[in-house]
Amino acid sequence: MNNLLHVIKKTSEDVISSIKPTLKKSKFYEEGKLTPEEFVEAGDFLTSKCPTWKWCAAKEDRYNKALPKDKQYLKTTVPSYKRASDYLKNNATTEKVVDGDWVDADLENKANKDVKKPAAIDLDAGEDKKKDIIVAGGDDDDDDDFKIEGEESAQPKKEGDDFEIVDEEEKEKSPEVDVVKTRTYDVTVTYDFYYCVPRMWLMGYNEKGLPLSDDEMKEDVMPEYRNKTCTIEPQTCTGIKNISVHPCRHSLLLKKMIQDFQNSGKKLEVHMSILLFLKFLQSVVPTVQYDFTMDISF
Repeated sequence: MNNLLHVIKKTSEDVISSIKPTLKKSKFYEEGKLTPEEFVEAGDFLTSKCPTWKWCAAKEDRYNKALPKDKQYLKTTVPSYKRASDYLKNNATTEKVVDGDWVDADLENKANKDVKKPAAIDLDAGEDKKKDIIVAGGDDDDDDDFKIEGEESAQPKKEGDDFEIVDEEEKEKSPEVDVVKTRTYDVTVTYDFYYCVPRMWLMGYNEKGLPLSDDEMKEDVMPEYRNKTCTIEPQTCTGIKNISVHPCRHSLLLKKMIQDFQNSGKKLEVHMSILLFLKFLQSVVPTVQYDFTMDISF
């Protein structure tokens, strides 16, 4: 029933968007909404500060003339090292409802609350048993694009150390080794002409580069967002089924961020809106490691 209602709502939004006049006058500070020109300005700022992001053209039948032909949507490709259920083992979430039915999950690292942040991803926090962690998959040559903060190994390799590659059969024989199958995600941002805000999409691939199923992609979304804030539907510019973070509350969230900046004596400039928008949405898919080259504080 929920899926049917979602389809009906999405269809009505698409119809209205096709006849609704494009927003011409800025309503960023009043309503948290962007014009297409402001979306492009914010996208240009994102790509200049975060080189892993790039502008892309839409499929010919999905091109929107309100945006430059070569700047229809933004894209980056990033890794996801573990599932949301694994993430929750070491992190607590405190839910609070923001502006209606949007769920805002504050993430709290339980394993590292009172200690210094570890230099490497620790999948076995709290266990005394030492294990080797080998990341399988990820054939992309641009390894530097996938670095995250503190990526240096907690136990750096010493001269003379040997490393053994473990395949699936060896994994079954040796319980002392955890093989972490790295997924990758195409993270894209489009302009939503109905809500006049950025909209985030995610398309996942397994360690062999094959597309993930709908259920597999949902494994990387925090449980409180599944089938609520996040749904599976065709991406606006490609037509390929993605995880969609529904934009119905994005303008209210952007407006709240603007107010938070003002309360701290600062001004949130329009060109920073997408960068800040993505930073907030990290709580929805915390295991998808899209990074930032800028630190934003209120």
